[in-house]
Parts: sequence; structure tokens; C-alpha cells
Amino acid sequence: MSYTKPVVVLVPGAFHRPSSWNALAEGLRKQGYTVLTPPLAVCGEATDAKQLVGTTALDDVRIIHSNILPFLDNGRECVVVSHSYGSVPAALAVEGQTVEERAAKGLSGGIKAMVTIAGFSYPVRGKSIMGDDSEPPIMPYHVLEEEVLHLQEPAKPLFYSDLDQEGQDAAWENLSKAQSRASFCLFPNFITSDILIPKTYILCEQDKAVDPSHQEAFAQIGQYDKIVRLPSGHSPFLSMPERVLEVIVGAAQS
Repeated sequence: MSYTKPVVVLVPGAFHRPSSWNALAEGLRKQGYTVLTPPLAVCGEATDAKQLVGTTALDDVRIIHSNILPFLDNGRECVVVSHSYGSVPAALAVEGQTVEERAAKGLSGGIKAMVTIAGFSYPVRGKSIMGDDSEPPIMPYHVLEEEVLHLQEPAKPLFYSDLDQEGQDAAWENLSKAQSRASFCLFPNFITSDILIPKTYILCEQDKAVDPSHQEAFAQIGQYDKIVRLPSGHSPFLSMPERVLEVIVGAAQS
């Protein structure tokens, strides 16, 4: 069978379950795309907290690879889409797996493009997201207990500022509420600016969780080829999935 459309893998943000992508994934599947929604290894429920200790973005990379490599090895191309924290393992998962890199090793298939929604870019190899040797601060809506961050309800209107109250409540109930502290403390030697495939950044202009000015900086640091500005909060795949779908389809068709 010959495939003309790439596989789309959707990597969720911090505390988000794969089901947060449901509306977007359904729209993509209706257009004939194979869609993968891997879970994050670093987050879960408070009852799972001990299992989360010490898990990092590298554990998420392994899950992403376990989902996409069977398709790449079968000659398929892939577009990697990520949200917020998910941009960190998504970027790491691209290393060595682009169409060009795999072809150089005599392999077919590969990652052809990436789309990042309100995501992060490391400014310096081998340093933290701050660009130095310090760990990022703990957010006011996180409570740290035994190396696990527990998400607190003040995050709800920040994550979902452009949803009505009913939408916010539903999205909040669909979140995992615990994530390893270690997942936010990576010092990677491969960073977004090293990625040479086409990269699109969706900048959320009304974001209350990741300031739009910071997103602007991350897009520049990551050397994204294209910036798409949406009048959305932090989670446009919930508030305006049709707009996000258009961006992903554009990246898939390029």
C-alpha cells in the first residue's frame, strides 16, 4: 500500500493526557491522516507519585520512539506536533530520525516537519532552559512533594483562559495532577536550533500560562522557520482546533 500523507504524532504538554488531543485528532483522521497520541511517562495521578520520581523527558522520548519508529521503518514520514512541556521530548525525539538523516543511514521514512504549540527552546547546549546551570523555579501552582510536582487548581484559568467555565472544568478534570520534578530539569546536548527540518511555532497571543513574549523568544531561540499567531489561550487545540488543524495540515503538505 502506498501512503501519501504523513503520520501525525501529538505529544501532550505537562500534566495533559493523550485525550486532550481528541478534537484535533478526530479532525486529522477525517482528513485521512494516521494519528498517534502517546502518553507522557513523567506524569500521572497522585497515587502514582512514587513511580514518577526521577522520570525525565528521555523517558518520554522512548515512548514517542516506540510509537513512531515502526511507521518510519515501514517507510512512512511523520510530522511531530507538541504542546508546551511536550516540546522538550518532541525535539529530542527528532534527533537522528529526520528523512535526510535516515536516508544517510540507508533507512527509509523519517520525520519531515515539526509543529510546536506554546513550547520551549533551550538556548545553550548542555545547560538548563534558563541558559545556565540553574534549575527552573517551581511555579506558584505546583506543590513539590518528594520530587513530584502536584498541580493545584489555580492553574485551571491559566491553562484554559479562553474556554468558558464549563470547558475549563471539563479540561481540568481530564488532567493528570502529578508530574516528576526531574522532567523540568533537563540539560540536553541536542536542542531545537539543531533541528533542520521545517519547524512551525504556534504562538498563543492570549496565553496566561506561558507569556507570549516568552513564546516569541523561544521561537527565535529555536530558529523556527514559521511563526503562526493565534488569538488563543494556552491550549488552542481545545478552543480552536480547526485553526491548529490548518497549521498541521500545512506542515504535512509542505
